[in-house]
Amino acid sequence: MPKVFIGVGSNLGDRAGYLESARKEILSIKGIRDLRCSPVYETEPVAAEGGSFLNGVWSFETELTPREILQNLWAIETKAGRRRDKINSARTLDLDLLFYGDETIREKDLIVPHPRLHERGFVIAPFCDLAPDRVHPVLKENIATLKKRLGRILGIRKIKT
Repeated sequence: MPKVFIGVGSNLGDRAGYLESARKEILSIKGIRDLRCSPVYETEPVAAEGGSFLNGVWSFETELTPREILQNLWAIETKAGRRRDKINSARTLDLDLLFYGDETIREKDLIVPHPRLHERGFVIAPFCDLAPDRVHPVLKENIATLKKRLGRILGIRKIKT
């Protein structure tokens, strides 16, 4: 079964509540098991409206296809009141598919690995806490190395382990 990694975030309303609700929703999906969660970080928004984000990275094993995972993530976001009125708006919940095993997928609305994850401290820092040795399937470097390449990550602090 492939190991999946997702980025989670919220910067609107009860941020911690939205993340906890998403965790419970994911655990209830048939075909997903062994959910693991990184520490939670508070981060300044990067090219997004609203206040500070709570961010993390979660992993699980699954029998679901990448498309099925994406549809489930979108449904969870919608249930949490996520609106997609405009790009980079504040959001109750943001769930991004980062890795699906070692697969590379390039479709109109599904790109795996996430194309900018290695540039984003708010993804790399929690990812490194969860799986520092995980190798990026395109860049062929592990997450710890990608974190070192970013250098000092500003505007981010670990708030919960």
